[in-house]
Amino acid sequence: MIHLNIKKNQKAIKIAKIVIASILGLMILADIILVKLGMSNDEVPTFSKVIKQNRTSLIWLNFLLGGLVSKIFYNRIVYVKRTEISGVFAFMTVILVLWVLGQFLPNKLDNMVHFAVMLGGGIMARFAWPQFVVSESTK
Repeated sequence: MIHLNIKKNQKAIKIAKIVIASILGLMILADIILVKLGMSNDEVPTFSKVIKQNRTSLIWLNFLLGGLVSKIFYNRIVYVKRTEISGVFAFMTVILVLWVLGQFLPNKLDNMVHFAVMLGGGIMARFAWPQFVVSESTK
């Protein structure tokens, strides 16, 4: 019985990953089409234009993106049931700090800074906010 539930959950996780990747692909495709058609004027703010204009003040979004990609595609599985709330609060605290810090940073930050923030979000989401699964031996 437990083995069947694990297989069902893995199938649901696989479907969720496909859906999320498809939505992300459609968002990127729509952004590319809007930019190429020249519709990225002030009336239609495309994702790339908004990020380009507000890149430093949205540094928290970069951290969140890294964390969510880590949680969705590279999630850690542990076999000891614990609460996740402390990891969620830690993650949200870092996002809040980055939001405040992003308001005071200079407008031009190096790409490596943004990449490091994204990797930091992924690493923190993987280790501080894990998805816990109860193993068959504990039931």
